Amino acid sequence: MPRMQRAAVLTDIDAEFPDSPMVLTLGGTAREMLTVAGRKPNHLVNLDAMGQTVSIGLGIAVGLRGRPHGEKTVVVEGDGSLIMGMSVMSTIGLLGPQNLVVLVLDNGVYLATGGQPTASSSLDMCALAMACSWSGARSVSTRDELLESLHWAAAEPGPTLLHVIVSTEQIATDYFLEDPVILARDFRGWLQNSEAGVGVSTP
Repeated sequence: MPRMQRAAVLTDIDAEFPDSPMVLTLGGTAREMLTVAGRKPNHLVNLDAMGQTVSIGLGIAVGLRGRPHGEKTVVVEGDGSLIMGMSVMSTIGLLGPQNLVVLVLDNGVYLATGGQPTASSSLDMCALAMACSWSGARSVSTRDELLESLHWAAAEPGPTLLHVIVSTEQIATDYFLEDPVILARDFRGWLQNSEAGVGVSTP
């Protein structure tokens, strides 16, 4: 059975969490999300900080977990980047943010640097999450499984992890060279507006 295309998975993630604060890992994942969903104020692109995406999402989730509308903070991470910053898994289990969803898009390689294999083939990411006291974890490899599990993650108290098997296929994208300072400023502005009850919806 062919693996899911990453860009198609990102389209489904955006459809399930259209207005949630979302942190996107660096490289092709961020560029593909920009291509399929456009530039969105609730998306924070983590540029040039491999291994830190989930940690950034954890900080946002902890900071937002008292918000009355109870939205989820969503992190879209890659297998290589998660492995580089794996110590955050135990911190998430310790803090237990119920509003955190982590989606690991696993293509098994460091695609941006030539396709060298990651260690994901020897790692059970769901078992790791559960061993670190997360609330739930699922591995998915088909679109039907993905859609059902996205609904589950949106409703289930977290922290939850979805390990999503994807292909190494990439779609054509433009370069994204925005200043990280501007990205952070824009995201903070969106958070402040949504806290005040304005600008929550995105086109």
